[in-house]
Amino acid sequence: MAKIKIQQPKFIDELEEESRIDEYDFDDKIADKVIENQAIRYKDGRGTTLDSCIFRNIIFQECTFKNIDFIDVVFENCDMSNVEMTDGSITRTQFIGCKLMGAKFDSNHMKDVLFKDSVCSYANFSYSKLQNVMFEKCRIEEGVFQEVNHKNIAFMDNVMNNAYFNKTSLKNIDFTTCEINGLNAEIPDLEGAVVTTMQALDLAQILRLVIK
Repeated sequence: MAKIKIQQPKFIDELEEESRIDEYDFDDKIADKVIENQAIRYKDGRGTTLDSCIFRNIIFQECTFKNIDFIDVVFENCDMSNVEMTDGSITRTQFIGCKLMGAKFDSNHMKDVLFKDSVCSYANFSYSKLQNVMFEKCRIEEGVFQEVNHKNIAFMDNVMNNAYFNKTSLKNIDFTTCEINGLNAEIPDLEGAVVTTMQALDLAQILRLVIK
């Protein structure tokens, strides 16, 4: 399948290097920064705005960022496991080589977002609106996409075993390059999904078909 067109994050010519981001009050806006090789612990950043920032090799430990607003942000090789990033918007943002196990993205509006080479197992995207969102070479086992409203979303070369797509239409979504063993979806939601012959045999269990 072809990659979808996603707008790239936009930055000014020179971003300021920030050496002590852990001292920031994450209720405030953080903009035009490069933050590297640090740990950010126990932050409750409700209403957090990140604008034109690059986070590289950052560990986010027990952080909550509800009502977020991420614009033109790159997370590279960051550990964001179990971080809550709900009820907000994520625009022109990339998660590259990140650990996102159990991350909570539910009830977000995502537009022009790329997840690449990342571990997204058990991540939750329920009740979100996804537009121009791509998952490439990610592990999304047990990922949850319940009641997701999406437009132009793509999955390429992902491991998605036991992913949960309840009440999320899979029409025209191409899974042919992915592993989707045990994918969980309701029968009407599977209509129009693009799969290989072997994947169709696995999905036949949902239809309760007897194949001889």
